[in-house]
Amino acid sequence: MHASFRRDTAETDVEVFLDLDGSGSSDGETGVPLLDEILKILARGSGFDVEVRARGDLPTGDHHTVEDVAIAFGQVLAKLIDSGIGSSIVPSGEALAFSAVRFGASGYRDEVEFLANSLAGMELENYGHFMRTLAYNGGFTLHLRVSGGDDWQKVEALTLSLGRALRRAVRDGG
Repeated sequence: MHASFRRDTAETDVEVFLDLDGSGSSDGETGVPLLDEILKILARGSGFDVEVRARGDLPTGDHHTVEDVAIAFGQVLAKLIDSGIGSSIVPSGEALAFSAVRFGASGYRDEVEFLANSLAGMELENYGHFMRTLAYNGGFTLHLRVSGGDDWQKVEALTLSLGRALRRAVRDGG
């Protein structure tokens, strides 16, 4: 199953294509290096094929691009998945992350603290904003928790864990 979604605003132009029956490949060009990595890790963890093209007003910061990619990605998920529950625990170095999803009701909760303000061209406060926006636009409840590790290990463990939880939700709902 596959779908796409395009979002054009005054700040951004975003297009997302998602194939749930893919091989975990990712082709992302957002202009935000960490966001491109997040998309790769989500694809790898979920087994979904993900393509994202985004142009944003990056001179003003990464917020609009990160937010609009999350909105578009969530809208695609909502087109393809309407039920299912999944969870996953994933380590990365010294970090250990837990993710749980349930489709059918939007919600978000996290226990995530980063050490720095930014990483690889992205404000880390926008990581949580990305996840919250993804969940609400995707029509699912998302719980995230991470402990230990440096900021990169936390992002990798959380994102891979989310990808695996999404894959399990697709299997559960199908």
